[in-house]
Amino acid sequence: MQYQAKRARSYYEKALSNLPKIDKYQQRAGIIMAEIYFTLLREIEKSNFQVLHQKISLTPLRKLWIAWKTARKLKRQG
Repeated sequence: MQYQAKRARSYYEKALSNLPKIDKYQQRAGIIMAEIYFTLLREIEKSNFQVLHQKISLTPLRKLWIAWKTARKLKRQG
Protein backbone atom coordinates (compact mmCIF):
# COMPACT_ATOMS: atom_id res chain seq x y z
CA MET A 1 0.00 0.00 0.00
CA GLN A 2 2.92 2.35 0.56
CA TYR A 3 3.68 2.10 -3.14
CA GLN A 4 0.10 3.05 -4.04
CA ALA A 5 0.09 5.97 -1.60
CA LYS A 6 3.39 7.24 -2.99
CA ARG A 7 2.02 6.91 -6.51
CA ALA A 8 -1.17 8.79 -5.62
CA ARG A 9 0.85 11.55 -3.95
CA SER A 10 3.09 11.91 -7.02
CA TYR A 11 0.06 12.21 -9.32
CA TYR A 12 -1.44 14.84 -7.04
CA GLU A 13 1.77 16.85 -6.95
CA LYS A 14 2.30 16.52 -10.70
CA ALA A 15 -1.24 17.69 -11.47
CA LEU A 16 -0.88 20.75 -9.26
CA SER A 17 2.53 21.64 -10.66
CA ASN A 18 1.22 21.41 -14.24
CA LEU A 19 -1.73 23.71 -13.56
CA PRO A 20 -0.83 27.22 -14.72
CA LYS A 21 -0.77 29.73 -11.88
CA ILE A 22 -3.31 31.91 -13.67
CA ASP A 23 -5.85 29.04 -13.65
CA LYS A 24 -5.50 28.00 -10.02
CA TYR A 25 -8.11 30.36 -8.59
CA GLN A 26 -10.66 29.35 -11.23
CA GLN A 27 -9.98 25.70 -10.42
CA ARG A 28 -10.33 26.20 -6.66
CA ALA A 29 -13.15 23.66 -6.20
CA GLY A 30 -11.02 20.89 -7.68
CA ILE A 31 -7.96 22.01 -5.75
CA ILE A 32 -9.96 22.08 -2.50
CA MET A 33 -11.18 18.53 -3.13
CA ALA A 34 -7.63 17.45 -3.92
CA GLU A 35 -6.43 18.92 -0.60
CA ILE A 36 -9.17 17.06 1.24
CA TYR A 37 -8.29 13.78 -0.48
CA PHE A 38 -4.58 14.35 0.11
CA THR A 39 -5.24 14.93 3.82
CA LEU A 40 -7.28 11.74 3.91
CA LEU A 41 -4.40 9.87 2.27
CA ARG A 42 -2.06 11.15 4.99
CA GLU A 43 -4.50 9.92 7.65
CA ILE A 44 -4.62 6.50 5.98
CA GLU A 45 -0.83 6.39 5.96
CA LYS A 46 -0.71 7.39 9.66
CA SER A 47 -3.01 4.47 10.48
CA ASN A 48 -0.60 2.13 8.70
CA PHE A 49 -3.24 1.46 6.01
CA GLN A 50 -5.75 -0.14 8.40
CA VAL A 51 -8.66 0.65 6.07
CA LEU A 52 -10.10 -2.85 6.30
CA HIS A 53 -10.22 -2.78 10.10
CA GLN A 54 -11.45 0.75 10.79
CA LYS A 55 -13.12 3.60 9.01
CA ILE A 56 -10.72 6.42 8.31
CA SER A 57 -12.38 9.72 7.56
CA LEU A 58 -12.22 13.44 8.13
CA THR A 59 -14.84 15.25 10.18
CA PRO A 60 -17.03 17.77 8.35
CA LEU A 61 -15.44 20.54 10.42
CA ARG A 62 -11.95 19.49 9.35
CA LYS A 63 -13.06 19.39 5.70
CA LEU A 64 -14.51 22.87 6.08
CA TRP A 65 -11.25 24.09 7.63
CA ILE A 66 -9.22 22.60 4.75
CA ALA A 67 -11.58 24.17 2.20
CA TRP A 68 -11.41 27.59 3.83
CA LYS A 69 -7.64 27.49 4.26
CA THR A 70 -7.08 26.34 0.65
CA ALA A 71 -9.46 28.91 -0.84
CA ARG A 72 -7.82 31.68 1.17
CA LYS A 73 -4.36 30.61 0.03
CA LEU A 74 -5.48 30.51 -3.62
CA LYS A 75 -7.07 33.94 -3.38
CA ARG A 76 -3.84 35.44 -2.01
CA GLN A 77 -1.82 33.82 -4.79
CA GLY A 78 -4.20 34.82 -7.57
